[in-house]
Amino acid sequence: MPPRSVLALGLLGLIPPDFAVAASVAETFRRLDRDGDGKLTREEAGPAPFFDPADADRDGTLTLAELERHARSRPPANAGRGAGMEGDGAGPADSRVRPAAVSETDSPLLSLDTTAADGRTVRAYWRRPAGAGAWPVIVFIHGGLSRQEDAILMRQLRVNPVTTRLLERGYIVAHATFRTYEQDIQSRGPIEDVRAVVQALARETAVDPRRIALFGGSGGGSIALELGADPAVRAVVAGEPATLIYTGMLTTGEYGPRLAMMADPARHLTPELRAATRAKLRGLRAPVLILHSDQHDLRKLNAPLFLPLMREEGVAVEYREYPGYGHGFYFGGGDDRWGKGADESVVAAVVRDVADFLARALPAATDGGAPGGRPGKP
Repeated sequence: MPPRSVLALGLLGLIPPDFAVAASVAETFRRLDRDGDGKLTREEAGPAPFFDPADADRDGTLTLAELERHARSRPPANAGRGAGMEGDGAGPADSRVRPAAVSETDSPLLSLDTTAADGRTVRAYWRRPAGAGAWPVIVFIHGGLSRQEDAILMRQLRVNPVTTRLLERGYIVAHATFRTYEQDIQSRGPIEDVRAVVQALARETAVDPRRIALFGGSGGGSIALELGADPAVRAVVAGEPATLIYTGMLTTGEYGPRLAMMADPARHLTPELRAATRAKLRGLRAPVLILHSDQHDLRKLNAPLFLPLMREEGVAVEYREYPGYGHGFYFGGGDDRWGKGADESVVAAVVRDVADFLARALPAATDGGAPGGRPGKP
């Protein structure tokens, strides 16, 4: 395919913009820039429809930076409102990493039906380790802004390498979902849906109600942080949390503003939003473990801006970085425009780090009469 055609298709959204940007935009720019002056004229660009929308400063020429910004601002044709946080557990994609082989005879897949505070019916699914005991619990919260189908929740409990390996280590594992909120990003409804799951699990006889943890990714990480203020939640693990939601920065499900905020979060985290975030963090009681790559744009918000706010407000937080991986590596996913997909090495590291953190955050009771249960295996 001629270079100009590749570029035009990418900018029209007919091929993913990450492909266009990473594979062809820079090279195509150089080829179209016939006089080598670092700018494209209308004549050099030809009839491609990208010229006017990409010419941000309206000077009648295009720089490579303008062209790349425009290409990245265009969502994939089939991405919908979930675009920009791909790989966060919001879809049904399976991991390439093997799960732990935990028999469903010994550890059956169970459903859990409950009701949120506003009366909405909520369903989750869970598995418990074999044998008797009051076990610690990890509630997994997928990413994205939309409710996940039951079949996906159940499949994750069977084949997800992180979920099944933590089950094997002695944790009850549950997969929760929440009402779709892409039309109202700051809705409290999804938070109340997951809170209802936590409360229902706490009533199960197999559960140690004093050892409940949340493990949320991306948008689910924001929900997990919100629920870290609930006394029933004793620990939070957040995989590349979408703190642009938690901080109140994001108020639209549209693709372009989301990317702009992640690319330059300091500009969008206003003094008013910082103050509101500080007030919210002061109520975050549970210790927090943040799992992050050095690739996804959320790092520009989470490491230099959000993490210091957490520490200044007294949140017990640990931050672990796993270089090179794409968004969702913490669930065994990734492999997106930002980085490589999860492999055996990073899944093993995530499971080890999460188990070590939870062993400290959810210690088993030793007073005999109190509900204790068995700790996760070291």
